[in-house]
Amino acid sequence: MSDEAKKALIGHQFPVLDKGFVELQDVMGDDLAIVNAARVSFLGESKGLDKDKKLLFYLMQHRHTSPFEMVEFKFRVRAPLVVW
Repeated sequence: MSDEAKKALIGHQFPVLDKGFVELQDVMGDDLAIVNAARVSFLGESKGLDKDKKLLFYLMQHRHTSPFEMVEFKFRVRAPLVVW
């Protein structure tokens, strides 16, 4: 995700139900962080966009989820108590 895309999403409230919303407050990490975590055993980093994209899809398809834990999202949610 590009920096411009992050800036466009951070702080934007997406309406949910009648009076609720979900707001992305922060993103810590990116696709490169996932790729580097997956290749840490081989002391490798990015091998170009195409190979990195293939690696990400491979990880998802084969349910190798631990590299995805290197990225965190911080949300603010407003919802009725009944929903919680």
